[in-house]
Amino acid sequence: MGMKRFAWVITMLFLLLACRQEPLPLPEPEPEPQPEDNTEVSAPAPGEYKLPLIETTDIHGYIVYTEGSTVHYRLAYVADKVKDTRGHGDRYDKDRLLLLDGGDLYQGASVSNLQDGKPVYVAMDVMEYDAVALGNHEFDWGIESLIDPDATLLDYEMGGSLKENKVPVVCANLYRNGSRVSWTKDYVIVEKSAFNSSGASVKVKIGIIGFAVNYQSSIMASKFSGKGFSINDDFSVANRIAASLEASGECDATVLLIHGAAQSSAERLGSGSVIDLVLGGHSHQTQSGKTGGGMPYLQGGRYCEHYACSELTFTVDSDGKVSFKSADNLRNASVDSAHDLRTYAGQNSDNLDDEVVTVSDEAVAAVSEQLNDVIGYIDVPATNTYIDGSGKRASNLSNWMCDILCRIGEADVSFVNSGGIRTSIPLNGKSRRNIAVSNVYEIFPFCNTTYVYSITYSELMKVFEYAMTSGGNSLFSCMTGVDCRFSSNNKVISLSKDGTVIYQNGSWTGDWASREVILSVSEYLATTQRTDYYTSLSNPLIEWNSTQRLLYNSLVDNENAVLVLREEASESGGRLDIDTTAHFILAD
Repeated sequence: MGMKRFAWVITMLFLLLACRQEPLPLPEPEPEPQPEDNTEVSAPAPGEYKLPLIETTDIHGYIVYTEGSTVHYRLAYVADKVKDTRGHGDRYDKDRLLLLDGGDLYQGASVSNLQDGKPVYVAMDVMEYDAVALGNHEFDWGIESLIDPDATLLDYEMGGSLKENKVPVVCANLYRNGSRVSWTKDYVIVEKSAFNSSGASVKVKIGIIGFAVNYQSSIMASKFSGKGFSINDDFSVANRIAASLEASGECDATVLLIHGAAQSSAERLGSGSVIDLVLGGHSHQTQSGKTGGGMPYLQGGRYCEHYACSELTFTVDSDGKVSFKSADNLRNASVDSAHDLRTYAGQNSDNLDDEVVTVSDEAVAAVSEQLNDVIGYIDVPATNTYIDGSGKRASNLSNWMCDILCRIGEADVSFVNSGGIRTSIPLNGKSRRNIAVSNVYEIFPFCNTTYVYSITYSELMKVFEYAMTSGGNSLFSCMTGVDCRFSSNNKVISLSKDGTVIYQNGSWTGDWASREVILSVSEYLATTQRTDYYTSLSNPLIEWNSTQRLLYNSLVDNENAVLVLREEASESGGRLDIDTTAHFILAD
């Protein structure tokens, strides 16, 4: 090739390359030399390090408790004790304390009931709980609306912006149609700082395993089993999770956070369990101690009246290895009713957390209309103290609830279960007390529908016979509309209606056996099956639900209770009558 032709080819190649739309790749720059890091990380000093722990449980919406115009800021009091450890203001460090809750968060207090639990899950996010267990009463209003798909408490709006709630919900043994639900976590691992007596710290990792006893019978069937939910309370599941977490080195310690009584749950884990502490709930008790096998357990009561405390002790050896040693100083502390008040600015500032006070005040303000909407007044206490002679089967409050259900269903007889009596309304030394809409939502917190049946008195006797069994007693605990005398061995002796004996010692009077009686009960009683072990008797209402005996079941109890009480007050000058006599009567 001639020199001219060669030059032409080179020129054309240059022009073609110059016209490319993408530039030629440049060579990668040489990395700049980095200075050597000669910083030495000092190993933690050998010895013991402690991590404080606080557990609340069964709050049931009682972040505040009102006595007339006085407000007790119960959760703000607990929040202050949390910050006494984590630090106030700029000294705040979440990692200095482990904060957990054993479930049953929302249902109970009207300030929560009327807002679908929002004040509670907002306060828990503000307080930065590390995890909460899943309680049975989380299902009362439909579980799908109370937990986010990412297995955390609900996000919420505050100050005009959406807040992401990061508090995890843990429960490793809840299933739906045979499969683990996706919206609870089996466990979470949290990293915390444990401190020694000199103030030095070491990082520790704790696995929080969520669990639940089989509380199916404590939930309305339509909210739980009717939607395919089930609980596998095989405690070996929790033990396997804990063993795996500790063997893999992911955790230095494991805690079982269970919605179930702490002591019995600790015992069910067995002697071979590697779990280091059981935190319980559900039974509304304060518990602390160790099983015969040495498993420590702790439980913080109910209604934010108490909170449970402990210290997790870790040891560091000469090689810097961290090991769990023990759960120490297991105890329950009371929320001080003299120091959880704020009736004027700055009162109890050393005992109340301002952030949670603000959440509480906003919650109270949001339902102020219902709190101040007085329906009428009572002049006898609506308490759950047993009436003498009732064999622990009647109280002023249970009588009032039954009578209200009778009026809702235009019925003759009504029953309530003892577990459905969730509050108490004393007179507090006064001659009368106003009843507001909010009180009604505390008396009937579950939003049960009312089941109304048309049956005969001989069929009603089947309900009484079932109510005398150990299986039926907890369901058909209290009653009005008929007087039932029963023996100490739980046999019906006689029935009386308005002073007339209609049944005695196996015989009916006249045609009473075939007369119609209208029965009104809550959805929980109408749909819960508890077959008695000894007699094989079962809840007769279950069968009647698929027959014409069931007239209707569409009226929500609390909404309609407000209506019937308003009607009564308008006819009585405001006085709301409470029956103080026993209708279940222990005869010997």
